[in-house]
Amino acid sequence: MTTDRLLDLVGVAGGPSAEASLFHLEVIEAGPLTPTFHRVVLTAPGLGDLLYRAGQDLMLRIPQAGERIVNRRYTIRDFDPARAAVTIDVSLHGAGPGTDWVRGAGIGDRIDAIGPRGKVTLREDADRHLFVGDETGVPGALAMMEALPPGSGATALLEIDTPADEQDFRPPEAETAATVDVRWLHRAGRSEPGDPSPILAALGDVALPAGPVHAYVAAEAGVVRRVREALTARGLEEAQISAKAYWRRGLPNAEHGEPARDG
Repeated sequence: MTTDRLLDLVGVAGGPSAEASLFHLEVIEAGPLTPTFHRVVLTAPGLGDLLYRAGQDLMLRIPQAGERIVNRRYTIRDFDPARAAVTIDVSLHGAGPGTDWVRGAGIGDRIDAIGPRGKVTLREDADRHLFVGDETGVPGALAMMEALPPGSGATALLEIDTPADEQDFRPPEAETAATVDVRWLHRAGRSEPGDPSPILAALGDVALPAGPVHAYVAAEAGVVRRVREALTARGLEEAQISAKAYWRRGLPNAEHGEPARDG
């Protein structure tokens, strides 16, 4: 889909961007979060009215040479309506238009974005949740865990480089709040990003609860495929799995922001 066509669909009833708006964002905070994550906080007029559900993203419209635009999608880590601000946390593994812009972003920089986008959000028909992801899935998993309703429970398997990349999140405080078990998986030089082995090994140690359960998978395309296969082999129905490939090993994302096809 061309960027012109994408803009035509913003706010159109029944379309893929029906609830999205075009925002002219300004950077108000930027800097390293961990050794491999960078945080950028942005604001815009009207952003406080954002219709947002935890797990959704913003599509940043990254300027390129010759007035060309490429889109890159980043999950909203936090939304503060009082400040009219959104936070995005980005893994800086590799190089590309999106990571280059995030790495160099400074206070006062401006960029256009379309959002909120994305259908991978908390399922209200589940009371147990399983989050599986690599670095690209960490912001969405943490945002959704912070939004879990009282009485629910979650397990998260999140693959990162080293313990230095572990991140804090706001745990439930009420006595009836959700219970969350976060298991950080450290590659520590033993594997490469996009290798499904660490996640699959950890998944084998997770007991899938009986009753309404939903799994959310966000990682490299091949890892997502293998995790889906493992979950269905253990009895989950396709309707119980929300899966999103954020990148494809060895290939840059396409101009519309999704992983490029490998042929």
